Amino acid sequence: MALIISKKNPKTHNKITSATIITSCMEVTGNLHGSDTVHIDGKVVGDIIVSNTLVIGKSGLVQGEVKAKNAIINGKLEGSIICETLEVMETGEVSKQIQADTMILDGTVTGHVIGLTSIEVQSNATLAVEKIESKKITVGGSIKGNIVASELLEINSTGSVEGEISVKNIKTAEGSRMVGTMSAYEVKQEEKTEVKQGEMAQTA
Repeated sequence: MALIISKKNPKTHNKITSATIITSCMEVTGNLHGSDTVHIDGKVVGDIIVSNTLVIGKSGLVQGEVKAKNAIINGKLEGSIICETLEVMETGEVSKQIQADTMILDGTVTGHVIGLTSIEVQSNATLAVEKIESKKITVGGSIKGNIVASELLEINSTGSVEGEISVKNIKTAEGSRMVGTMSAYEVKQEEKTEVKQGEMAQTA
């Protein structure tokens, strides 16, 4: 197990080749590259690239951009994140842009949220976003902002949605709350072009 204990120049890249823990009493300044799991309970000021899993503990704070295969956030991320799977736990906070294939959100999220496949907003989640978009969005918590669901928006009994809503299909449970304007989701022109090209390729 490797421990990062020194402070580096922000331009320095700290190479991490094994599982790494940055404890609550530690502060790292500089960009981190990891090939295995990185667990942060302290403070990191810099960008992080992890080819496996990044965990930000309850006392953890990251100020920078993050790229990881998987991410679990119990602490605070002040920056954007791109990953395959993302879990923001009840104590987690994320700002700026979030992009993941699938995500489960149960904490506090602001900025722009992009789920390529699905987003599950659990009961403790509070989202005040510029925009949240995915194929399927399931809401058990609270969302305020521009909401785009290209396939399905499902609002559970504990769910609350407020803002401009663009959906293809919507399913609401008794007790759910929805305030704002709603319109039918429309495929963008470039998506239409891709579909036509695909149809042409099949018929050729």
